[in-house]
Amino acid sequence: MSDQKLILVIGGTGAQGTPVVKALSESGRYSVRVLTRNVASEKATALAELPNVTLIQGSQDSQKDLHAAFTGVYGAWVNLDGFTIGEKNELFYGIRAYEIARYHGVEHYVFANIDYGLRKADWDERYHCGHCDAKGRVGDLILSHGQSGMKTSLLTTGPYMDMLFDGMFVPKAQDDGSFVWENPAADGKIPLIALDDVGVYSLWLFDHPSQSAGLNLEVATDQVSFAEIAATFTKVTGKKGVHKRVALEDYLSKAEPYPDAYANWAVKPTEPRDESFMTWRENFTAWWRYWGEGKGATRDMAFLDSIHSTRIPNLEAWMRAKSYDGRPRSVLKDLSDFKK
Repeated sequence: MSDQKLILVIGGTGAQGTPVVKALSESGRYSVRVLTRNVASEKATALAELPNVTLIQGSQDSQKDLHAAFTGVYGAWVNLDGFTIGEKNELFYGIRAYEIARYHGVEHYVFANIDYGLRKADWDERYHCGHCDAKGRVGDLILSHGQSGMKTSLLTTGPYMDMLFDGMFVPKAQDDGSFVWENPAADGKIPLIALDDVGVYSLWLFDHPSQSAGLNLEVATDQVSFAEIAATFTKVTGKKGVHKRVALEDYLSKAEPYPDAYANWAVKPTEPRDESFMTWRENFTAWWRYWGEGKGATRDMAFLDSIHSTRIPNLEAWMRAKSYDGRPRSVLKDLSDFKK
């Protein structure tokens, strides 16, 4: 359709970006250009089979590729991968992507953001999580430039509800048939976002620029503690679920991807790094403190309901819809790539 608006999606093959591409494609109101390092990858070719979706080969950390990607598009949805490029590069390319978009006359720019935990924790260094704060700094800067010339919106997510399948929220099956979530989370509520909802909220941002311009849309499907996650699991499955809080050091020693891993663990351990690169332990010590203490439970659930009235209402509904049984499934792109 000639009247479709073209949206560039950076990070479209990732766990968060995939539902965004699908939502834009299925709406019929937008065509989508996906920037990807490998147009022949399994995830990229699956996206290319969707209606109104094309691929452009390039890297998020190449200014030349960013110029090519932003040329001729109406809007952009940008999610940089800090687990590969690192905190410092994400800050640089996050700013450059915004600047290049403005140069090319993009009309609506949506930045995939995460809580700026260091700021929200009143600059307490114990909550400095590199991969979150890098995005938070860029998000704050983007909105500070105002809405003249290019509309901007933030889509601020927290941990994925789908991490109950893959990643740091997967429980361990016990010999007696029960499942145990063993981690350092305190009793704070965590704003979990179902990946299925990410696409809907992103579509709303593009569809309603008069409401979304200048908006930091903090999204969640439900805000729950780990004790509530375990109790909901028991209610849904009939199997005993338990949250066992353990000391950070004990948890980190078991969960570290490899010994002395860096925060951008998804690239080779031998890649050159400088002092700006946090270790995996430093990064996720702050991450667990911030989310586990409930500092991110600031979502306006009534407002989210008004935007997406048919959304998944809560964790219980998500577990039932997904036939969740505590068993792992592959969801996160970085994990699957690393395993390969």
